[in-house]
Amino acid sequence: MKQKKKIVSPEYPEGILIDLTAEEIAQREQDAIQSEADRIVREEKIATELTNKQSALNKLKALGLNDAEIKSIIG
Repeated sequence: MKQKKKIVSPEYPEGILIDLTAEEIAQREQDAIQSEADRIVREEKIATELTNKQSALNKLKALGLNDAEIKSIIG
């Protein structure tokens, strides 16, 4: 199945559908791959931050601080 794109212009205010070129299809595929890679990086960063935060909280508790004291210093 051919991929299409919609072109809107003064001559075609409702738009017309035209076939994508091979280059446009390749670019869309590359964009999708990059988007997925970016999403994975973002999710890994969030997971690492959460892991580090929990590790820091555990260390503070190991030093003898209670939850109220920890909350007062980290907000």
